[in-house]
Amino acid sequence: MVNISEDLYMITLPMPFRLKHVHVFALVHDNGVALFDTGVNTPEAFTKLEGALRSIGKDIHDIDRIFITHFHTDHCGIAGRIKDLSGAAIFMSETDARRIYDDQRGSLDINLVRGFYRQHGLSERFIDGLLRLLDFFKKATIPFRVDEYFEGHGTYHFGRKKFEIIPAPGHTSGQVCFYLPDERILLSGDHVLPHITPNLSPDPYNPDFRPLRCFLDSLQKVVMLPVVTAYPSHGEPILNLRARVEEIREHHRERTGLILSSVKWGQKTTFHVSLDIFGSELTEFDQFLAVNETYAHLVELEKEGLIRKKWEGEYLVYSAV
Repeated sequence: MVNISEDLYMITLPMPFRLKHVHVFALVHDNGVALFDTGVNTPEAFTKLEGALRSIGKDIHDIDRIFITHFHTDHCGIAGRIKDLSGAAIFMSETDARRIYDDQRGSLDINLVRGFYRQHGLSERFIDGLLRLLDFFKKATIPFRVDEYFEGHGTYHFGRKKFEIIPAPGHTSGQVCFYLPDERILLSGDHVLPHITPNLSPDPYNPDFRPLRCFLDSLQKVVMLPVVTAYPSHGEPILNLRARVEEIREHHRERTGLILSSVKWGQKTTFHVSLDIFGSELTEFDQFLAVNETYAHLVELEKEGLIRKKWEGEYLVYSAV
């Protein structure tokens, strides 16, 4: 655990996925603790969180508010357990909360997900594996109800501390960041990461969602803030946010050029374009991420009029204009 500002702590929790860790943040105020994200639902993460709080004279029962950046399980996996133990109120964007509720009710339309990825060229075997993976992630989050939805750029006060909600869709359609203006600290979640870029995923339930366009617009929002240090959910602090954002923009400009070059060589599904860009020697999960990212770029290229799509049988194929 690291004290990053007066009464504000970064707690690093283990997780059983590739990045191996996730940072959550604890703001001590009055007699309570506001927690920003919670970590994944594993005994190891919960024990580590308990120990970190004890080291500053607090415990799980002192958590009275939980602020969640987005719905992925490593960010809200144990929110429900903490709420049951402490009565903490949970705050989250309404957009991402709907995904949580759909998972809890079992109302995600599997046929819709299956149809979306089938039309973009993925095999039935691959889609079956993807659905098993999504089911695993669903079960890895303890059910909970959100007490208050974020509204725009709301501001919350805790004693002498305050922070602002910065909507940052892209990685998910309802992701937010948290900005502490007095300290000029940004808790950037998965929006800005130090060494990798967040995966940009389509939303089969919202075909109008443009993950890449939203992500780039959200980068512009945070880069305009007078941030001294950004603390991401994975990796080390970012000391030059503007430079890191420009690196990410350049990465996506290069990726867009590669994808445009790929479709110049004939009609291709999203899956086949992803093979050109990322190769075929990937795990199933990485191939799924590659298809998602490729789709995000194809959407923007089509909006710009540089490529066109059409149906070839049951598949959507893209070609250069």
